[in-house]
Amino acid sequence: MTARAGNALILVGVIALVVFLVMFSAGELDVLLLVGGAAISALGLLLRRRAARRDRVHAGRFRTLRRVFGRKAPAEDDEAAEDSG
Repeated sequence: MTARAGNALILVGVIALVVFLVMFSAGELDVLLLVGGAAISALGLLLRRRAARRDRVHAGRFRTLRRVFGRKAPAEDDEAAEDSG
C-alpha cells in the first residue's frame, strides 16, 4: 500500500513539474509549483524506497550453513552496517 501511495505522489509531482515547465515557457513563473512538485516527488520516492526495503525477500540458500557457522544473513549484515555508519 505504501508503494502505491509513493507511485501516486511521484505522478502528481511530475505533473506539477510539467505544468511548471509549460507555465515557464508561456512567460509566467510560479516558484511554489516548482518547489511543491519537487517536494511531492521526493516524498513519493522516499515512500517507494521504504516500501521496497521492507518488502525485500531474503534468500534461503545456505541457511543451514549460516546457522552452523553462526553467521548472520547478508540482509542482517547490511542493516548492521547502516546502523553503525
